[in-house]
Amino acid sequence: MHDKPHRSDTNLTETMAAKIEIEPMNDPAGENRIAEGVAALDGVTDFKIKNGVVHVSYDPLTTSEKKIEHAVSAAGGKIKATESETEIPHPDLPQQPS
Repeated sequence: MHDKPHRSDTNLTETMAAKIEIEPMNDPAGENRIAEGVAALDGVTDFKIKNGVVHVSYDPLTTSEKKIEHAVSAAGGKIKATESETEIPHPDLPQQPS
């Protein structure tokens, strides 16, 4: 019988990055609602809102781009475009063995 892989196995985890362009909000409270909604999602490891773009780092085994988009929309953000990619580790960090 095969055991299910454990989430701590670094060969099976990869951080994804999503950039969600939203229509400008002239309401700091609106940006706070978006930030709170995104931060509440399991699997989100980092996020920021800058210049009308929501930048999110997340674990794709725990959450998805669609869930993040839903959180942004539910908080009042109007999405213009979304882009996702695998995050590249910083070159100064130790590399995981393959």
